[in-house]
Amino acid sequence: MITRRHALAASGLLLATTRAHAQPVQWTDWLGTYAGSARFYRSIPLEDIFPPPASPREEFGDATPFAVEFAVRRVDDRPAVWLRIDGGPMQTDEVGETMFFGPLTNGVALLRSADARALPRSASLTVRPNQLGTEALFAHADDSFWRRYFTATFTSGGADVILWVFDATGTRARTWRGTTVRRA
Repeated sequence: MITRRHALAASGLLLATTRAHAQPVQWTDWLGTYAGSARFYRSIPLEDIFPPPASPREEFGDATPFAVEFAVRRVDDRPAVWLRIDGGPMQTDEVGETMFFGPLTNGVALLRSADARALPRSASLTVRPNQLGTEALFAHADDSFWRRYFTATFTSGGADVILWVFDATGTRARTWRGTTVRRA
């Protein structure tokens, strides 16, 4: 049982603690171009079974590495991400694609416009203290869609990257991982 003295002391400690403040995200520290490679990591089914299987069926694909390049830019004082992928189902055309985002609010920005052969229907940018990620929804000609996630975790000399692709039916997630080096 808590005595009144303990309750008053505990409430006093709560009042005396300083408020925690979120560190402002400085995405401008990551401005530059990054180049490297990624390779297939794994493919797992997203089975809608309850309870989920103890060991889901995994498929392993081609582990041949392919080039990945990206750049973080500032356009009109807002973030822009250029991405070029040379392999896998999320391969971009040879000049890559640029997504221009609106203002960052609480670490999230929505797509303002894009410069790409295959334009995303929608996209968002998420920024964390050491990480930047984009989520983009693309449509196929038959009105089906696929979703691509790109995540860069920044290191002292570049960034570790993860690419996720979810198919239109939402039944399979495929991942590729790699490392990039900051070029400029």
